[in-house]
Amino acid sequence: MTAKKLDADQIRQGDVLIVRVGDAPRSKSEGRVVIAYGEVTGHSHQFMAEAKVSYLGREAGLDRYGVPATAKLLHEEHTAPAVPAGLYERPVQVEWQDSMEPRIVAD
Repeated sequence: MTAKKLDADQIRQGDVLIVRVGDAPRSKSEGRVVIAYGEVTGHSHQFMAEAKVSYLGREAGLDRYGVPATAKLLHEEHTAPAVPAGLYERPVQVEWQDSMEPRIVAD
């Protein structure tokens, strides 16, 4: 399955969307950074340690990540898009069901 580039600041990989919201902050890298786990398969959307990506915490309900240089977002079942340097947020993806109740999108 391919990753989709929605516009210059959005990258989708399966059920995960990350949105560039600013320049890459100076931050301490943490090794491997997992941004989401697959609920069914246990696979993960992740940046490997060599990418030096940092999880910057949660702000206004959104997880934030610092990507200091272009890095590959890896997943066992999707292509690995190149994520340009920047500050990224990961909004939770929801979809509407027939009952008109939203549910979180899952891999």
